[in-house]
Amino acid sequence: MLDFKPPNENRVFIGTVKLMLPLLMRLSQRVQHVEIDRLSLNRLKSTDEFPTILVPNHPSRADPHVMFAVSNRGGKPFRYMCARETFDRKLAGMKCRGFFMTRLGSYSVVRGAVDRDSFRLTRAMLAQGAQKLVVFGEGEISHQNETIMPFESGVAQFGFWALHDMERADNLKPLYLLPIGIKYIYKKDMWGEIEQALTNLENSVLPEDAEPPTDLYDRVKYVGGSLLGTLAREYRLRINEGSSLNERIELMREHILSQMESFMELAPQPDWHPLRRVRAIQNRIDGEIYREVEEMTEYERGVHAQRVDKFRQFYTDLRRIVNSIAIYEGYIGENPSQERFLEVITRLEVEVFGRSKVKGPLDAFVRIGDPKNLLAFYDAYKKEKRQTTQQVTLELETEVQKIVADMP
Repeated sequence: MLDFKPPNENRVFIGTVKLMLPLLMRLSQRVQHVEIDRLSLNRLKSTDEFPTILVPNHPSRADPHVMFAVSNRGGKPFRYMCARETFDRKLAGMKCRGFFMTRLGSYSVVRGAVDRDSFRLTRAMLAQGAQKLVVFGEGEISHQNETIMPFESGVAQFGFWALHDMERADNLKPLYLLPIGIKYIYKKDMWGEIEQALTNLENSVLPEDAEPPTDLYDRVKYVGGSLLGTLAREYRLRINEGSSLNERIELMREHILSQMESFMELAPQPDWHPLRRVRAIQNRIDGEIYREVEEMTEYERGVHAQRVDKFRQFYTDLRRIVNSIAIYEGYIGENPSQERFLEVITRLEVEVFGRSKVKGPLDAFVRIGDPKNLLAFYDAYKKEKRQTTQQVTLELETEVQKIVADMP
């Protein structure tokens, strides 16, 4: 397993980042302003005396910056649970991201594994103090301003574990879950950028003799259909020409997921939400990649490395599935805003080019819902652990979705 990265807050560094945050957000994420209303701030401060897990949606790479800005407004520092692999990513071409993240209060968790070091710290931090901890419930960047992907049950589970530890120490007290909605709005007219982005996609995806439609929405669907056609040929998948875009997307997802489940000897789960199936596959891949190899013989390590190479090849397919989860025909048609156009175009760009850049200046809006006292569910949890954890998780997910839906 990858080594644990504990938090190592540095007050001088945190103070410097606070001063520079507006500039950093403009330069790196193009976020010009973070707006949070007084009611939300009051709800945030109302739990200052108790351990609190802040649970925002995760529509953008800018979300950690936004939450840091929220901590500034609230006057109390946060800690942040982050996927272990993010600590190794480069920043400005240098391997220094992890250094900065830990000094800002971030610590690592290996997703899909029993990360004892991370779990132990989380339980102790919540059980022994009044820490505010940020955990993104979706576990993945959704790239969707108005749609919430299913939440991980670990958010509620951490809270219940902490309550158990408090009870054992004869110090049982409230522990709050705080639902938070984040939404981004472009500060200027983006239709020219949308036109250019679509043209770039058409030039890369469509044959030279193609005659795409002129309507913007029809052009998006046309590019999406062409992409699916290419992927169907690559995966040797037969798709009925008369099927809708939604049917083709679902068929593609099912084909890829069922193949991976078969290869990894996982029971097929066609009734599960695609993201839940992705997580199960991800857990299986991570479990193999991060297996302890110290006690293996040299030959065993060689065989294991070959197997890991095969498993790593599935990461591309998993990213493809996650990238497609929130896409469906009619999403733009329901509300043809420039934000929705760019959300879908972003996903198409990630598929075609491997990445996508923010195309214009943004304002971030933050709204915080009523605190949920997990202690009120603790007796039920002791009787039905799994059922109660799932119930709280679903309620939290529903509340965050409602907050986002009610935002301007």
